[in-house]
Parts: sequence; structure tokens; C-alpha cells
Amino acid sequence: MPELPEVETVRRNLEATVLGRTIQSVRLSGKKLRDPISRNLGTRIRNRRIESVSRHGKFLLIDLDEDQTLISHLGMSGRWLFYDEPPGPLPHVHVRIAFADGTELWFQDPRRFGLLRLVSTSRRSRDPALSKLGPDPIATPLRGNWLFERARGARVAIKSYLLDQSRVAGIGNIYASEILHRAGVSPRRPAGALTAREWDAVADEIARVLGEAIDRMGTTFSMYRTLWNEPGTYGDQLLVYDRAGEPCRRCGGTIRRIVQSQRSTFYCPRCQSLRRRRPALSIARGQSGA
Repeated sequence: MPELPEVETVRRNLEATVLGRTIQSVRLSGKKLRDPISRNLGTRIRNRRIESVSRHGKFLLIDLDEDQTLISHLGMSGRWLFYDEPPGPLPHVHVRIAFADGTELWFQDPRRFGLLRLVSTSRRSRDPALSKLGPDPIATPLRGNWLFERARGARVAIKSYLLDQSRVAGIGNIYASEILHRAGVSPRRPAGALTAREWDAVADEIARVLGEAIDRMGTTFSMYRTLWNEPGTYGDQLLVYDRAGEPCRRCGGTIRRIVQSQRSTFYCPRCQSLRRRRPALSIARGQSGA
């Protein structure tokens, strides 16, 4: 699933490409995504101009004039594609937005777990999906002491804690593993058991890892692409994710894979001891371009 860096990349692409364009028409496939797309979507947004493109966690917010916002979530396999000259038919395209200048913006989603919903801009904070989200760590950088206080008494493992979108919005499986490895924290530790110093390290690495991934347009394993169908290039910087059985680049130990909350977690048992925090991973920063 695309995470914060991938969605932020798409947001920047959209901002640079569709801002100020006027919607002329909308064509729908008629197939249900995560929720059904309103059949009258085209009528409601026809002749509307795109005024801004923002993001909260993994959600894209495309603001139109006349107090309207398109909320978009890429789900597992969704992607927005922009064309100066639309190509021939493509499979799994569920929304085709045609602009007055002849360009088009398409939403393609083979697995159909994505989301596209029109809401009132002035009331979008009440949307059931957005209202449950925690702070966005790029829009509102997190401090270690804030995380430490908020996690008091939490028994859930720190990896699962970071994946809880009501606590922190946007971090997913890939980057949670990378953040904890670089912070030297075991993914199996209870979130409430981390010290203030460990939370400082986690907060630092949240900002650092997400920032570096954004700079490289995110991570592509299979389906994620930018607006111009380009893959993200952060994959070659990953230190633990999807590297089970390979040597740790810091200590030479063997990277392991475990399952937490029905998702794969990758970590180094030597660098991420259950008993104590190891020093920060300076080698990783050098390899990641920090």
C-alpha cells in the first residue's frame, strides 16, 4: 500500500500539474471501489476549478472552488495518471477527469481498494475517514516527549503502535520497520515501555526516513507509480524491509521477518535488542543520503 512518501509524491505531482485547471467532464467505470463512487460525481464537479491539493496521512485532498473537496485514497493499487493527450483504453481505469484544455487525469486501481469521495470543503474535517486520523508527521513534526507522554501505559508493540493511523497518520509497514531499525528499537517492545530518550530517537527517524523517501519519490515494489507512471527509487536505500535472511548493514547479523498485526515486520535482533536501545545507525544515514 502506498504510504506517506508515495502519497506526498503524488500530491506534489498533482499540485504541479492540475492546479488551476477546470473540469469539463467525468467518466466513471461504474464499478465499486472501497466505497461506491457517487453516480452524479460528474454533474457535481463539472465546470469546477482545482484550487489546491493537500494531504493528511495517506489521504489526498483535492480542493475545488464552490466549497468542494475530492477525498482520494490510493488503497493497495490505486494511482493517478496525467495525460496531455489521452492514450487508448487502459484496464482498471475507474475515473477519467477531462479538463477544458484537453488534458486528462485518470484514476486506475486494479484491486479496487481505493477511495474517491466528494465532500464539502468547510466540513471535510468531519468526514468519517479524516476525523479519526492522528497528526501528520510531515505537516506537524513530532517531538519525542509528546510521543512519550501519549504512549504512557500502551501495551501494544511499538511497530503496531506506529501503524495505528489514529495515533500517527501516514506511516505504514515499510517505513515503520525502517524507522525502528534506525532508531535501534525492537519492533516487539511495548510502546509504553520505551524511554523518553528512545522516543526522541524514534521521532528523529520518523522525520528523517520519511523525508529521505519523499526526496526519492517513495518506494516501488510492484504497483505504485508517480503521476507520469514512474517508480519510486527509495527501495535501494531500505536497510531491513524485505531483506529477511540478508546481513544487517550495520552489524552483519541476519535480518529477520516476523508477523505483527497480520503484517510483516523486518528487523535486526542484534541492533534492535528487546532489552536496551542501541546507538543510532550512522551508517544508514550515509547510505540514505542524509
